[in-house]
Parts: sequence; C-alpha cells; structure tokens
Amino acid sequence: MTWKYAVRECRMHIVMSVLCLIQAVFLFAIVTGLLSIFMVRYEKYQPVQKLVEQKGFLCNIVNSHYIEGEHEGSIVENSQAYEAMLKDAEVCGQYDVNAFVEETQEVADARKEGSFHRNVWAYDDGWISGYTPKLQSGSWLKTGNKEEKYLEAVVLQNRERYKTGDVVYVDTNSETELQTKIPVKIIGVIDRNADIIFQSNGEDSVDYHILFSNMIKQSEDVEKLDDITGDSIFPPTTFFVSKKNLDRVQEQYVDQEAEKNLSENNNKVPNTDKKIFFTKLSGLALITIDKKCPDKLYGYNKNRVAQISDFYFLHDLDYIKKNTWQNIMADISDLIPAGVGMILFTIISFVTLSTLMYQKNMKKYSIYYVQGLTWKRIFRIHILYISLIILTALVLGILMSLAAGHFGIWSGLAVQLGGVQITGCLIITILLLASSALMCLSLVKGRSAKEILQGGEI
Repeated sequence: MTWKYAVRECRMHIVMSVLCLIQAVFLFAIVTGLLSIFMVRYEKYQPVQKLVEQKGFLCNIVNSHYIEGEHEGSIVENSQAYEAMLKDAEVCGQYDVNAFVEETQEVADARKEGSFHRNVWAYDDGWISGYTPKLQSGSWLKTGNKEEKYLEAVVLQNRERYKTGDVVYVDTNSETELQTKIPVKIIGVIDRNADIIFQSNGEDSVDYHILFSNMIKQSEDVEKLDDITGDSIFPPTTFFVSKKNLDRVQEQYVDQEAEKNLSENNNKVPNTDKKIFFTKLSGLALITIDKKCPDKLYGYNKNRVAQISDFYFLHDLDYIKKNTWQNIMADISDLIPAGVGMILFTIISFVTLSTLMYQKNMKKYSIYYVQGLTWKRIFRIHILYISLIILTALVLGILMSLAAGHFGIWSGLAVQLGGVQITGCLIITILLLASSALMCLSLVKGRSAKEILQGGEI
C-alpha cells in the first residue's frame, strides 16, 4: 500500500518530480565523473604507494664500490654490505646476476670471445612484496624463499617459449661453463604488456612511473630482441629470482662446482665466501630511513649514497611522492571548486523542491491521518516517493557519466564504475534523503491534523 501511494504522488506531481529528477541526475553524474577521473589515475599508483611514500631515496645504480676499509674499490655485492656503509638505513636492491639460463650457441660463441651475456635478475624481498606485475600464468616470487635445491623463477619473454612448470638449467656463470647444471623451475610467466620494476624507463617526469619498465613500450620490435646485439634494455628472455633463493642454492651447489668457476677468484669482488654467481647491486635501489630521523642523518646518508654509487639518478622519495600527487590531481583540482559548488547547489535545490512538495501535500496528508493513517506512515510515503526519484536519478546519472566518459567529455578519460564511485553516490543518496526528511519533519513538528486543515495548507 505504501508503494502504491508513493507512485501516485509521482503521477500527481509530475512537473515537480521531473525537476527533482533532473537535478539529482546531474548531481550523480558529477560525483561519478569526478571520482572516476581521480580513480583512473590513482589506481595505477596505488600498488606502489607504500614503496614511494616512505622517507629515503630511489637510486638507479650502475655500480657501487666500497669506499673505505680492506675492500676499498671492490664492487658491493649485496644490500647488507651497502647498509653497513650507511647509518640507520635499509637498502632494498636489485641484482645483476652473472649467469645465463639455457645458453644458445650464439651466446656461447660470444662468451668464448670475451663477450659476456646474462639473463638472470634477482630481487630483495622488499621489491618482491612491494609490487606484483601482471602475470600471464603462474605466481609471483615468494619472500623469505628457503628453497635450496633449485631456483624458482618468473620469466619475461619476447615470444612464447617457456611456460609455467617448465624446468630449465643455468648453463654458465657468464665467464665460464658450469660443471654443475643448476635447475631453474619456472613458477610464473610475466605478461609482455606488464609494467615491471626492472630498470627505470628513463621518463622525464619524476613521479611513480620512474619505477617501471615495459617490454612492449620500450622495444621498437619485441620479436627482434636479441642477446647479442643488445639494442634494448630487455634481453629476449629474462629470469627473475629471489636473492634469498639464489644465495641458498649457491650454498647447496658451491662445493660441487669446479674451483675455477667460483666468484672468489674474481678480482673485482671481496675475498669472502665462495660463490658460483658474481652478483652486483644494479638497477633500482630503495634506501629508506625512519620517518622521524633528523635532517642531519638524512643528509649524511644521501651523501654516502652519492659517494658509494655511480648512478643514473638519485631522487628523494618525498620529491617523487609530491610529483605523483601533483600529476594525479592535475586538472582535477581545477574541477573540484566548480564540482563542489554544483553539488551543494543541487542538494539545496533538491531539498527545497522536496520540502515544497511536502508542504503542498500537507492538507492531503492530514486527510489521510483523519482517515486512519498514522503520521509515521504518511511520512514514510513521502520519503518513499523521494527515494523513487533519487534511485531513478542514480541509475540515469551513472549512465550519463559513463556516456560522457565514453565520448571523452571528462578530460578525455574513460569513466569507470567501482567501489569508490558507488560509495560516493551512496553518500549523496543518504545526504539527500536525510536532508529532505529533516526539513519535512520540521514542517509538522508540534502541529495536529486539525490545525493544518484549519490553517488551509495547500
């Protein structure tokens, strides 16, 4: 019965209902559009937000060397050694691994002539947990990997060659052919179109995009990538492994390997534990410090990084964060004042029209009351009537904003409908209903049906 009365109200006040509907439609379209523009930009940043919004630096390292002590001049092989040269800082690094999986004859011939090629890249746990690229199949690398019998790898390849579950072997440590073939189990295949944290893309904009590389975007012809010519930063096939997994596998196999093949004999590295693979910090390194650290300590560590490493760039994370948010909010900040103003104006207009309709119906509602309906039920009829208008406007408003996005009206961006947009629309719905209800209640507060009828309300 309540629904029947509510629908009747729509029919009896068609002009006022249409006016309310039009205003509410534009209101929901504005809210959906503004939130969509924001989310389209923000959702690309969100996966790496925790990485960027720390205190410290992002450094694209070429080489790092000990600058003092017995190993002075030697290459820094791991993040722990790097951290030891800093104060109260943590280093999350990537590693160029002196190894080749599934060596081709062409690569083998080049190695014999003194030209070394590598296709293995290792990550510290911070990078592994900090970002997961889009995978074609399988799973991403695990943190705290304790596997010691074989390497677990995720592969990025220019053509379909390996698939998840395949087992291949490390043939060389680049400089010499290995006596022991170390198994590599492929646990995942990265989508060729995926953004990955591999080497910086070299873009001029210093925002979160500087973290990423993309095989498709950064290669003129992906199918022609070649180990020998080295025309791209991407080898035709790259195997990504966990540094912890790599270290454990080396411990397992090192005693089985020929002495001549061990990196202990490489005069570029410290004379430490025997290792099959020479590794060096290379590519992106994240150096983080406690957010409450004094400026003096911050400056000391930044200077030390500049002394220890040769790099393509060294940027403060605060600077990257600032630029990221500026780029996300570009154009949106210009729309916000106008958008908020339109939202407030529309809400006020809608509530005013709703109140006028309720006031106009007061005499009729009083007759309902005299005939046996309670004020509570009468009030429910009016609110249900307003709800019908709002829900219809919600659907039409979302469709309008999606159409506007499709035709490029919203800053050339496709409008999306996600959780944030739906939440925004629900908040507006609650505001409209609550405001309308409060205004309507204020009209009948302390007045009886007899007073209303005698007052001649129409």
